Amino acid sequence: MNTQNEYSVFLVDDDKMFLTLLKNNLQQQFGRLLKISEYTTGEECVKNIDSPPDIVILDYYLNDEDHPDAMNGISVMQEIKSASKDSIVIMLSGQDKLQVAIDCVKNGAYEYIVKSESAFVRIQNTLKNATENIKAARENNKFFKWNITMAVIIISIILIDVIWYYSFHYTF
Repeated sequence: MNTQNEYSVFLVDDDKMFLTLLKNNLQQQFGRLLKISEYTTGEECVKNIDSPPDIVILDYYLNDEDHPDAMNGISVMQEIKSASKDSIVIMLSGQDKLQVAIDCVKNGAYEYIVKSESAFVRIQNTLKNATENIKAARENNKFFKWNITMAVIIISIILIDVIWYYSFHYTF
């Protein structure tokens, strides 16, 4: 399990140059806050989903000349979401088509970002929002566990008090 202030991130893109640039950019911006794993195919990502990441930055098209039958981004996202509904998936694509963005969001993407000159800035901003949401969810979960613990303690005290009362007042 990740610590409160660390987030696991999978980067999935068949463009190795883009993948390297993205990883370097994120490490420069976020430092040790992100634990980054990188994959050049969706299949490779899915094989490593046994420990679901907090965030996945996923290319929409993962098939190229070397991998024409590779899984596409939507299929990979569906596998990720079936393994962990809480994983946040940010879809990337070189396409600036509204229908592609709509399809991605309908299938569970947190955000759709077009690979353009502003892509890295948009990814950084989206990651900041995503990590804030994850942090809030972790704090809510911790608060919920605290409330359950307190409820169990209070109920236990009441039961002990009732048993104690009846054991001294109604002896046979």
